[in-house]
Amino acid sequence: MVNRMRLRRDTARTRDRLLDAAGELLAERGVDFSLPDLARASGVATATVYRHFDDVGDVHREFYYRLVDELVAELNAVPDHGIQRFEKLGQRWVDLAIQWGRAATRIRSSDGFLERVRKQDPPTSALYAALAPVVEELVEEGAIPEQDVDYATLLWITVFDERVIVDLAELNWPPRRIARTLSASLNAAWQAHD
Repeated sequence: MVNRMRLRRDTARTRDRLLDAAGELLAERGVDFSLPDLARASGVATATVYRHFDDVGDVHREFYYRLVDELVAELNAVPDHGIQRFEKLGQRWVDLAIQWGRAATRIRSSDGFLERVRKQDPPTSALYAALAPVVEELVEEGAIPEQDVDYATLLWITVFDERVIVDLAELNWPPRRIARTLSASLNAAWQAHD
C-alpha cells in the first residue's frame, strides 16, 4: 500500500513538473513545441512524457484545466461576502493570472464563455459556478442593480481576461493597482446596467 501511494505521489509530482514546464514553454514560445521539447524543458524522459500525454493538445488541455482548477479553488476559498468578497476575488484572480496569464493567452478557446458553459465544459462551468453566486449575492445585498446573471458573469470574465492583466502587468502596474482598477471598472459597468 505504501509503495502504491508513493508511486501515485511520484506520478503526480512528475505530472506537475511537466505542466509547469509546459507553462514556461507556452509563455516563451507559444504552442510551437513538441513532447520531446517538453521532456527536455522538464528534465523528464521522453518516454515518461508520452505516458502522461498522447499529444501536445493533451498538454495544452491539462495545463488549462489545472490553471482553472487552481483559480476556482482560490476564488471559492475567499471569505467574507458582498463587495468585500468581490474585491478580494479580484485580487486573488490578478495574483494568479500574473503567474500564468501569458501561457494561458496562447491556448485560449475560440468558443465563447457562455457557449462553453452551455456545452458543460468542465473548467469553464466550474469558473461560472464560482462567479455567478457572487453576482447573485451582490444583487441581493443591493451592491449592484438586478441584472441578468449570465451577462454579469460574462462581463466579469471579459474584464478580468488574462490578456488584459498581462498587458497591465507589462506596463509595470503593480498587482494591487490592476485588481483595484479592474474591480472598479467592472463594478461601474454593473452599476450602469438598467
